[in-house]
Amino acid sequence: MTVDAVLTRTANGRDTDPAAGLAQRTARILVVDGEGIVRFGLRQLFAAEPDLAVVGEAATARDALLIADRCRPDLVIIDIELGSGAGAGGAERVGVEVARTLLQRRRGVRVLVLTNCRDRDVMLRTVRSGVHGYLRKGVETSEIVRSVRALLRGESVFDSRTTSVVVDVLRDDDGGARPRGQMLTERENQVLKLLAVGMSNREIAVRLLISEATVKFHVRNLREKLDVRRRTEIVYTATRQGMV
Repeated sequence: MTVDAVLTRTANGRDTDPAAGLAQRTARILVVDGEGIVRFGLRQLFAAEPDLAVVGEAATARDALLIADRCRPDLVIIDIELGSGAGAGGAERVGVEVARTLLQRRRGVRVLVLTNCRDRDVMLRTVRSGVHGYLRKGVETSEIVRSVRALLRGESVFDSRTTSVVVDVLRDDDGGARPRGQMLTERENQVLKLLAVGMSNREIAVRLLISEATVKFHVRNLREKLDVRRRTEIVYTATRQGMV
């Protein structure tokens, strides 16, 4: 079921996520999208989730920044294709800049891009701006809820198409550079590849038939070997070094 499809679902029929009971408090979400129907659909979607609440909506770049200052969200869902009147490509440039500004202004805020944009250069600029997730609007609503919760846990979420584009472009940037730094173990390489397609610790544990604690151990080793502080930097740094 897509974002729009949620409009026709009843409260009892909406998708839920088994992690709903794990949250300690209600997370505050700001939705930034030029289409009113999408904002309404997301508001209805999260209304069924007791640990998630839409506390603000914006249709323009200016409103997004003003409302973010007022409602102080924990997470922002933004479509980077915002109207700008700037000509071809202008809407995306404005959307990427809004995402970048939100990250700079609001310490600790998580940003999830939910868009139909398919431009490779825009995808790369968006990821480089520091966003924590990038999904297409055609994904299931249950996947949006899972992704939001993953981001709030400090994880990153990128769909396979976005990950593939970013990996290809970064390899081109480095001229096909080969791996540098400390050698990874076979298991660390497996975990790295699954991180690169946006899997959570729980999903990696299920895929590799290991415990979630073991996954966390390997992620910590990856951070140390790649000399990064945050989980979200692992895939970017590994890609720059030609490891994925």
